[in-house]
Amino acid sequence: MEKARFLKSATVIPVDDIYDTVEWYQNVLGFATNHLHGEGRKGENKDFANFATLSRDNVSVSFIMDEGGPIWSRAGTGYLNLTVSNVETIYAQVKAKGLTIARELKKENWPARGFSINDPSGNEVHIEEEIES
Repeated sequence: MEKARFLKSATVIPVDDIYDTVEWYQNVLGFATNHLHGEGRKGENKDFANFATLSRDNVSVSFIMDEGGPIWSRAGTGYLNLTVSNVETIYAQVKAKGLTIARELKKENWPARGFSINDPSGNEVHIEEEIES
């Protein structure tokens, strides 16, 4: 019998507005949209955009509209941890865009340097680079 293996993980972050989220992740972090489910904003039609998948390099993240479900599916409760190469460059790019830094770039309590920002829905996005301990 072949050994069972885990092949993939999906990260899904709850948001207030799919279009604002897609625009923010594209403009701030350079992600590209792979999939957008639905069309239009909530209240415009019954099949409004309520799910999107974006990616950059080896990272793929999905976003789902907060439609009042369980507390874990509410906008602002998500946490996205992104491991990057050259965190200083990403930090400088984010600062140059005039974004508020929720937590400044610093050495973590684990072998990494990182900083945090918040997306338009209030979800925390922590960006870090692994370093030698």
